[in-house]
Amino acid sequence: MTTDRIKVMIVDDHLVVREGLKQLLEIDPGIEIVAEADSGSECLSLSQKVHVDIVLMDIRMPGISGIETTRIIAQKHPDIKVIMLTIYDDDQSVTEAIEAGAKGYVLKKVDGNELARIIHHVMGNQPFLDPRVASSIFHHIQRQKASSGRVEKRWFTERELEILKLLVGGNTDRHIAQSLFISTHTVRSHLKNIYRKLAVTSRSQAIVKVIYEKIIEKS
Repeated sequence: MTTDRIKVMIVDDHLVVREGLKQLLEIDPGIEIVAEADSGSECLSLSQKVHVDIVLMDIRMPGISGIETTRIIAQKHPDIKVIMLTIYDDDQSVTEAIEAGAKGYVLKKVDGNELARIIHHVMGNQPFLDPRVASSIFHHIQRQKASSGRVEKRWFTERELEILKLLVGGNTDRHIAQSLFISTHTVRSHLKNIYRKLAVTSRSQAIVKVIYEKIIEKS
């Protein structure tokens, strides 16, 4: 049973926050807290030694910021999913976190049961954006639209639209490849073209933009 639990690392420079989160989350039998860190550098060190599925990451910490730490984790440990857990709801923090590779963005106002649900959600390859900060992303995209123009569905090939639909559904490259009976290399090649057409640089940005532009309706 324990081998199936989601292994979580809590990264926050406040001990009381880490202890509180640990107590709240370990009520869930499907979650195990396997590591705690009080800085970005300690998080990176522990990620080399401990098997972790999810990192709950604060943004503002001494030394390496949570956003920069997330960027490094995304590059070195792509299997680890980072959820930003922060008090910051400003446009810059939200967009920078997503651009760095965060799979979730949650405000610390969240209660324990909801946070546990979000962890399971993200572990299932479903990005999560706190509704209270969603407007920041949409405003960011709206500004991009003003400078680059609206993205139209007709710009995409039939295959690209199939991939976009699966992408919005939270599927990994491997799952997309299996669903469409193509190789993961081919999927990544299509995604590269899709990102270029959308004028984005990450999976999370692409998902938000195609939903906002109604290129693909989220089911």
